[in-house]
Amino acid sequence: MKKLILFVASAALVVSCNSSKKGAWSDEDKKKANDEMKKVSGSLDMLGDKKQVFIDCYLEKIEDNYDNFDAANKDEKGCEKQATDCMQEVILGGLSTPAAE
Repeated sequence: MKKLILFVASAALVVSCNSSKKGAWSDEDKKKANDEMKKVSGSLDMLGDKKQVFIDCYLEKIEDNYDNFDAANKDEKGCEKQATDCMQEVILGGLSTPAAE
C-alpha cells in the first residue's frame, strides 16, 4: 500500500511540474513550440528584421489561446488565424509613421 501511495504522489508531482495552461505553458511545451518554429523559420525570411517580432508574437498568441502545445498543434485553423493576426501586426506596425512634430 505504501508503494502505491508513493507512486501516486510521485505521478502527481510530475504532472504538476509539467502542466501547462493558457498563458503559462511549461518549459517543455514552450520548447516544442520553439522547435516547430525553427522548422518553418526559413519561410519567414521575407519578413527581414521583423522575422523575430513575428515569431515572438505568434508564440505569445498560441500560448495565450491554448492550454498546451498539443492543443495548439491540433487546431490548424486557429493557429493560422493567430499567424495572420501577427502578420498583420508586423506589417501594419512597420508601415505606420510617427506623427510630425
